[in-house]
Amino acid sequence: MMISNVYLTIFAFGMLGCVLSTPLVTWVANRVGAIDRPDNFRRVHQHAIPRLGGLALAIGVATATLLTYVDASLGLRAAGGAPLPQYGCLLIAALGILVVGFVDDTRSLGPRLKLLGQAASVMALYAGGIRIRSIELLSLHFDLDHPALTLHIPGLPFDLSALSLITTLVWFLGCMNIWNLIDGMDGLASGVGLLVSATLTLVAVHNENFGAAVLSVSLAGSLAGFLLYNWHPACIFLGDSGSMLIGLLIGVIGVQGSMGGPSAISILFPIVAMGLPISDTAMAIFRRWVRNLPLSAADRRHVHHLLMNLGLKPRAAALMLYCFSAFLCGAVMIGLALENEFVTLVLGIFGCLAFLLVVTSRRDELSNLRGDLQDRLSRGRQERTAAKLTWEAIQRIELSGSAEAAGEIVSQAARAMGCRRVRIEGVAAHFEEVPSPAGAVSGPSALFRLSGGLGRGIAMEIAMDAEAPLAADIVFRSMQRLARALAGRLDRLDEAAEDARLAAYRLAAPHSPARP
Repeated sequence: MMISNVYLTIFAFGMLGCVLSTPLVTWVANRVGAIDRPDNFRRVHQHAIPRLGGLALAIGVATATLLTYVDASLGLRAAGGAPLPQYGCLLIAALGILVVGFVDDTRSLGPRLKLLGQAASVMALYAGGIRIRSIELLSLHFDLDHPALTLHIPGLPFDLSALSLITTLVWFLGCMNIWNLIDGMDGLASGVGLLVSATLTLVAVHNENFGAAVLSVSLAGSLAGFLLYNWHPACIFLGDSGSMLIGLLIGVIGVQGSMGGPSAISILFPIVAMGLPISDTAMAIFRRWVRNLPLSAADRRHVHHLLMNLGLKPRAAALMLYCFSAFLCGAVMIGLALENEFVTLVLGIFGCLAFLLVVTSRRDELSNLRGDLQDRLSRGRQERTAAKLTWEAIQRIELSGSAEAAGEIVSQAARAMGCRRVRIEGVAAHFEEVPSPAGAVSGPSALFRLSGGLGRGIAMEIAMDAEAPLAADIVFRSMQRLARALAGRLDRLDEAAEDARLAAYRLAAPHSPARP
């Protein structure tokens, strides 16, 4: 009962600190220009709203967490705590993330600079001992701390393991960026974060890792306070400073709360608890890969966009996503109670698949994705076919002994790619298949003009059938490469012919000092 009262006190102080500091942070955001303005594209709000909520969230978490080290008369020490050096490195990492988020919210940072700042914060955690040393997954144990290299930095030993470092970087960078991506609607990231942090508090308490439990309940209280301002219609947004801070802290809680203590709990539990942002990020990566877009490209196909496209209001969409996240958190609690992570894994996977299937099957999003995937796979096969034909033709062009032979090689490659007509001016080689019947749809065509180094110029005209087996843009890129290879070979042939002519002239007139 004492422990329960302690956690409620910490929750209340975290909530109170965030509630009282949010108006001040809103004023600061307006002063420094950290304003999120509607763009009639991805953003769903209609008015300019401050977006520096990460500062208020940090104040709430710091207020609640530091109480455990201030006054023993409050009874908060009964909850235990993390060692002070670890809180020191966590403070450094959190400040680093807040600085990166502040700059991005006010001035906008590029993806690479933002990722570099995130990695620097993770390195601070790793140096302070907050790292993934081993993984427990489905009764399997993976030791990541060996082999390790011991370094002595200013006289202090420092263990460095490549496996542990890479895994820690992937974990924390993934956590920060999935929460950053899901923060796209009023109250979504803060409400889901509240559910996840509350669940991880119970996991940490069950695992007797009270330091992680204190941090988790502090985050839950702060998110509850911030949700009062962030619920639709929102007065302030988390911004990148807030969403990345949530990811960082939940990453720390997941590592410390699930993997510390006398009974190791699988890291699968925090992963399933974060199933909503993870599945939304996985779908975003898949969409962008299928459509050959950069990972940083923006779109309106996140799960909250799909729900709103179905006609749901922001509040209704947020509540539906809360219910789904609550289901995943319930799956974690069932696995925790049964001490069976396989049950959690099955419920989490099938729950995410069912939810995404239902949401994406509406408004033809699933069929569009399926069609885009088929196009991507088909284009991959076409790219490989064209690359093979092009590379073989280039090698044969390099061995050709005359301009006519080189032109014939280009013509053969064009015919193999499905070209109906190819004309190469400057080279006595071209072909033209039987003309299409009257009324038939004509295919795409292109014309390349290249000049050689010795004044020889070539022009390549290409025409394709409408039903050609390869896409026109793939064929045109391949033929452009062949045209450059042909021009280069013609230059070398011309240079060799000129050198032979000069050599013959010198033999015929050995005493002539001048060139003709």
